[in-house]
Amino acid sequence: MEHPTRPIADEAALEQAVRQYQAELLRYAAGILGNAADAEDAVQTAFLKLWHSRGRLRPDTNLRALLYRITCNTALDMLRRARREAARTPPAAPPETDDPETADRRAALRAALDALAPQDRALVWGQVVEGLSYRELAAIHHRPEPYLRNRCSRAKRLLADLLTQMEEEDCT
Repeated sequence: MEHPTRPIADEAALEQAVRQYQAELLRYAAGILGNAADAEDAVQTAFLKLWHSRGRLRPDTNLRALLYRITCNTALDMLRRARREAARTPPAAPPETDDPETADRRAALRAALDALAPQDRALVWGQVVEGLSYRELAAIHHRPEPYLRNRCSRAKRLLADLLTQMEEEDCT
């Protein structure tokens, strides 16, 4: 009896997956982590984890959802590790940009995103920036769609409230 083909059966299949999904996974991880270099590390780790688990993948595996889930979990692990390390070291100064107004807005948005729980940040980024459907998010996070709709809605309201609060503080 012939065994069905696995989603990642060989290096060529992995290379195809990298070409197909790397850019969107980088955006997703950067949204969660707030740092392009860390996002690259998270995505590379996700592809390595996929490669190492290739023998356990079922033929009907939704590869895109699996990669998002692995990337999300990896990014959340990196945030937890960074939080532990930050408790031991002082924070670095943010880099300067040419346009102070844009830099201020970007910093406010990043601060508001960072104030969200990491899981909420992943949901908001995935839904708003990456345009993932709630069905896709359900496959990524292994949660029912109604739960994710509710959690994402609450996270967006909290994000809006945080941004409004920051804006009001800047005006005073």
